[in-house]
Amino acid sequence: MKKRVVGVIAALLVLCGCQQAEPYQDLEDEPVATLSEVDVPDAIFTSDRKGASITEEEIRSAIILYLNSSEDLDAVMEAFQETIYSEEELTREEKDKVNKTISLIEENDHNFSDFITSNSLPADYDKGADRISQYITDYNDYIRSLDKAFDRFDKGEMKVSDLETILGSTGTVNGREQKKIEDFLRDKDIKTRAFQQ
Repeated sequence: MKKRVVGVIAALLVLCGCQQAEPYQDLEDEPVATLSEVDVPDAIFTSDRKGASITEEEIRSAIILYLNSSEDLDAVMEAFQETIYSEEELTREEKDKVNKTISLIEENDHNFSDFITSNSLPADYDKGADRISQYITDYNDYIRSLDKAFDRFDKGEMKVSDLETILGSTGTVNGREQKKIEDFLRDKDIKTRAFQQ
């Protein structure tokens, strides 16, 4: 998930001529799947529980489903981004896949946020669940703003200084917050595909 932020930022820095270090290299060196190779996940986080006392097992399961579905949705958007950067034309089926994914990302974020704010969580999960929700929601918002900025810059509608402002406005999407989440997940022995614990 975080690999895509680095990729988008690196592309923007190269376009802006702001990169001072050596060229960007993907640390994981994993090839990105094409849109036709990735599937929109069948499951995202949903719950109709309100005003309930959530057990530790329930919140653990909720966190796992939320983060894993976030990671799966992000894989679709990463493939979409690669397609756009390669300047390939999207098929109607691929456009539908992207639109469905965008909708599911928003729904997944909203559902999890609603779940953790509408119920009583175990005390030692309250802060961690909120931090996860805020981080993933901010991450998705940041990616959308970067994608829009990239499009505007590419069309000549945005200056380098505007891009630099957007690059600097990551909110909670930073290494410090990510480490706190990873520490929380490790402490609670919660394994997900979204964060490497």
